Amino acid sequence: MPRRTLFLVAGLVLLMGCSRPSRAFTNQTSRTQSPAVTTAAPSLPLPRPEPIHFTGAAFDLNAATEVPPSRSYDAAWAGVLDTLNRYLDAAVLKPLRTGGPAGDLTPLFTAPAAARVMAVGPDRFAVIDENLPPLSDVRQDKALAGLTGLAGTDGVMSVVTAGLDLRLIGHINGAPVTVVRTGEFVLVPERGIWRIDAYEITVTRTVAQDTTTTTVRL
Repeated sequence: MPRRTLFLVAGLVLLMGCSRPSRAFTNQTSRTQSPAVTTAAPSLPLPRPEPIHFTGAAFDLNAATEVPPSRSYDAAWAGVLDTLNRYLDAAVLKPLRTGGPAGDLTPLFTAPAAARVMAVGPDRFAVIDENLPPLSDVRQDKALAGLTGLAGTDGVMSVVTAGLDLRLIGHINGAPVTVVRTGEFVLVPERGIWRIDAYEITVTRTVAQDTTTTTVRL
């Protein structure tokens, strides 16, 4: 072998022995996954209970004379409904919700009727919803008042009969309760307020399976 070729081969061997092994590089991106964030669903406010009040189912007028077209009885109807709903709040809803006594009803009745209702006896038991434990979740199934007015020869409304259909539901310690009151209130205007002067009322209260019914008349 020529000397030149021998030196070339030796140089190549020496170069190969001194070379470093190659390193492989990969172009990879490392991603760190963020922990899952659980977002609680926004809590919706509880629906407010529907207001409980009498609404007028009918407004009828019986007049002893022809009523002028210009005369309006809206104020009388509104005054009667106001008295009925004040009675509902004080005599029915307040004692049912609290288990306590009714409010003062004397402004809503004429003196003879107030004496019967406020005295301890069957009239009070039928007209006022006392002597029950507090009810939870009191709701109305029905609260209607059909109003019939009587006007004299002067066209002034002097008497209104309110036919009542009141049906309430609720619970006492989880037991279902229903209070149904039907009948009539007779109202007369007195010193600017429509007051309850007479009544014929039947109330039926059912607590679980126990039912009591009371009827009174004045």
